[in-house]
Amino acid sequence: MTMLVLSLVANVLVTFAVTLVIWQNRFSVDNVYGPDMPARRILACVYLAIGAVSLYALLQLGAGQENITRGVALTLLPLQIVYKLMTAVALPVMHPVVLANLGIAALHAVTLLTL
Repeated sequence: MTMLVLSLVANVLVTFAVTLVIWQNRFSVDNVYGPDMPARRILACVYLAIGAVSLYALLQLGAGQENITRGVALTLLPLQIVYKLMTAVALPVMHPVVLANLGIAALHAVTLLTL
């Protein structure tokens, strides 16, 4: 369960932080995510949704609903792993988003092995 909490907390922290950076157009985000266009805003919404679902799963765990948290994780984490690995095909592997995605995909893979 510790790995599951770690994965969900990482999701919340990373997705909320990245969403904020994208929406506020901070830290030269254009260099990483491209110019402020509809696609980048849609991506921010996807990140926010992942973070919100992860937060929901953590709250359910805190309420003693481990089965709900496990069900969310068994749906959300594989989806994230697939999409994060696909970024390594779509962009150069040394791109900062790809590197971060590969790290989170590895974390989620280990988490799934512990469930």
